[in-house]
Amino acid sequence: MELLYKQEHLTCYNYEKGNRPTIEKVSLGKGQAWNLFSIDNKVIFMLKGTLNFSFGDIIDESITENKMMMVSAGSQLQCQAVEDCIFIVIRLHNTKQLCDCFSLDLLLREENKDLKPGIHFLEINERVESFLSFLDTCMSDGLKCTYYFELKSKEFYFLLRAYYTKKDLLGFFYPLISHDISFSEYVIKNHYKAKTVQELADLMHYSLSGFQKRFKKVFGVSAYHWMKEERSKLIYHEINGTNKSFKEISDEYGFSSPSHFNDFCKANFGSTPGIIRRKKITLQTSLLEKA
Repeated sequence: MELLYKQEHLTCYNYEKGNRPTIEKVSLGKGQAWNLFSIDNKVIFMLKGTLNFSFGDIIDESITENKMMMVSAGSQLQCQAVEDCIFIVIRLHNTKQLCDCFSLDLLLREENKDLKPGIHFLEINERVESFLSFLDTCMSDGLKCTYYFELKSKEFYFLLRAYYTKKDLLGFFYPLISHDISFSEYVIKNHYKAKTVQELADLMHYSLSGFQKRFKKVFGVSAYHWMKEERSKLIYHEINGTNKSFKEISDEYGFSSPSHFNDFCKANFGSTPGIIRRKKITLQTSLLEKA
């Protein structure tokens, strides 16, 4: 079966033409890299192969076939195909509710003392596999309507609600949820625009004291401590996941000198930026040789 009136779809205002499509399919050959800065929360569905990835303080993790993972907004994602691979990416513009009757913050009622920070993969079960197969077929036909993609994103949420346990969903969505999800979502999506707590408070139209109080209530730590940790994650990613010179990174993050930057890396990461990057290159070479 083929798409009818194809030219009408291609010229439609709602046809997906942008650089940040709601849904996209990505194919990579062995050793090929794929990088992006994640403005929105997104889910990656691994259809074939193995993908090595890093973002924030998560370094050299792998996602394998028939698994999906959440990547939170504001992440700088760096991937490399360990073998030929295919995956689908869905950007989530709504991260507040799975359906009209179940908001994500309700998952916090599920007690899970063993839950640890980091990536929590979900298996692609039969229902989600069927969903992805049909979506892939329609996209291959040329059906790339923004409105259709938004409906498919909502359908995915319904499938999560219907066919996955709340315990599994808590782990999957844990990086995104809090007791004040609107506030936390805005912070996660926009913190990289601010260099100080005052700048982030101004960005969100709060007084400094009001912002700090609400932040501590939602995140459980001070805004200064959290922003410092996030800044460290971004710097660590820049060293591991980009080809930027150390001077460029040092200047971009406001270090007064290369020696100050070196001292920061040794204090926070245990090594100089040069040693960190050499270890990364050695590990990548080893993974490719084993594949």
